[in-house]
Formats: sequence, structure tokens, C-alpha cells
Amino acid sequence: MITPLRLNFRSAVLLAAAGFTLASCSAGDLGSKSKLNSNSSSSFSDCGGVVCEVIDMKTIAVDTSENLLTTMVHHAGVTDPSNATKTAYNSQMSKLPETGKVDQITAPMWTAITTLSSEVCNDLTNQEMAAGAQRRIFTSVDFTKSPTSSAPVIDDVIRRMARSFWSRNETSQEKLLIRENVIDAFQNKTAASETKNQMLYLCIAMLASLDAHKY
Repeated sequence: MITPLRLNFRSAVLLAAAGFTLASCSAGDLGSKSKLNSNSSSSFSDCGGVVCEVIDMKTIAVDTSENLLTTMVHHAGVTDPSNATKTAYNSQMSKLPETGKVDQITAPMWTAITTLSSEVCNDLTNQEMAAGAQRRIFTSVDFTKSPTSSAPVIDDVIRRMARSFWSRNETSQEKLLIRENVIDAFQNKTAASETKNQMLYLCIAMLASLDAHKY
């Protein structure tokens, strides 16, 4: 685990989990669709205390242990995974899904995915910080200043990560959830070094979410 992120790792897991829930069933949205069930008929579910209709449910799969690291590195655009990333992958291998079937989605599995995401995101951030004007994800981030609370800056990173990690644009609900959580988590941080941690935190939450690994 990356030392500077230890205090924020649990929150990143929770944010990724929130993204998992949001992608599966949006509270109050009668048109929301869950893909975690093999039935094809409509039904009703409890979505965060609000009853909502779940329609067109289909079985999904997630990345298997064999291709998970390759998928993450590809999504992030990391050209040379670090030894720390490779070590994390090997250490978490036993917790990762062998077949990718829905019934293998467990809490320990997703914690392992989040652990691996933290290392891949660290590789991505280091790569981008060294790239200067050639950055692809953090083009609007100033790593020489304290963590940003600017909605346009954070929204720009969210949009770029959503397209890179999820192959789509983020929804307004997802953007609001992620932006508010990221700002809140770093609102009392003033050191410039915390800006990297802020971007790592955002990256982990999005790379460890369901939409980065389902198909």
C-alpha cells in the first residue's frame, strides 16, 4: 500500500463501493437498470431506502485474475508498471476472481481490486507528473499548489478518467458524488504534496469501481 494514502484508503474503498451501488441501481430513478441478475423481467428493489424499478436485468462478468492487471494498465495508459504494482498484483492474486462470474463478486475481492488500483494509479500519477505539457489525464491540475477545490478542475479529471477507465462519460450523479467526496476529503490539506494524494484518491475510486471491470 502507498504510505501517503493509508489514511484515505478506507474512504477510497467506500467511494468505489458507492460507485458500484450507483451504477447498479440509482435511487428514485425508475429507469435504472441492474445487470447483477440473470432474470429478464422487471422487478422492484430497495435502492438506498427508496423503492425503484429494475428492468432488463442481465448477467454480467468482471475481469478475471489473469487479465485484471493488463486491463487496469491499459485503462490508465500506464506504459511501464512499477515493481510495486507487480508485487501488489501477485500478493492479491488469490483474492481476485478466477472466472469473473457474478457469484465471485465479494468484499475481499473488491478490496483486492482497490489495493491494486492504488498502485496502478500511483504509476499513472508519477507518469503524468513527469510528462509536463504532454499529460493526458491531469492536464488542468497544478501539482505545485495545495489540493484543488475547483469544480471545473476536478470535473475535467473525472471526465478524462471516465472516458479512459469506463469507456463512457460520467453521469451527473456520479460526477457530483465523486467531486463532493474528493473536495471534502482534502479540504483541510494545504501542502502541495497533498495534491498528488488528492488525484490518487480520485483515481483509485474510479479505477476500482464496477464500471472499470464489468463487461
